[in-house]
Amino acid sequence: MKKITLLFFALTGILANAQQTLYAENFESNVAVAGDGYMYTFKPSTKAGTWSGGIDLKTTGDANINLRQGWGEQYNLKIESKGAAVTIPNINVAGFTNLNLSYELVVEDAGDAVAPKIEASLDGGASWVALPTVASGGGWSKETKLVALPSGNYKTVSLRINPNSLISNAVMFDNFVITGKKL
Repeated sequence: MKKITLLFFALTGILANAQQTLYAENFESNVAVAGDGYMYTFKPSTKAGTWSGGIDLKTTGDANINLRQGWGEQYNLKIESKGAAVTIPNINVAGFTNLNLSYELVVEDAGDAVAPKIEASLDGGASWVALPTVASGGGWSKETKLVALPSGNYKTVSLRINPNSLISNAVMFDNFVITGKKL
């Protein structure tokens, strides 16, 4: 009995220190399946309350957001090189540390690999810091990446996904997931 009790406490301690998912967005927003390559374009305000992560995406001036269907029945957030930045505001991360963001990235067409421009704000969007992203996703090659979010003890983090200005090809994102360890 004593060994079982010790094993229970050891396992629950390990699980308590494991990374937990705090936020996940797949950029589908209840849009109907149409066909590979189909593009949905709309103002973010028209999809309020429908995002899978539970937080409404925003653009400056309610500029259009593009979702491109591909790779089966899933959608990707497509950001044109001259398009609007997309912000996911005020994701609740209170009580967690060692925060990480994972995401999938692909560059449209035969474009070269490119480092995406993703920023984080710890003060509700008053100031932004660039995340150290790695180039990937060239020429329809979808890759998953992991990046650490800024360290510190804060309650919310906002993410801003900026247009790619290095090449004319659009950059597409899927499956934004924030994980962290409970304090």
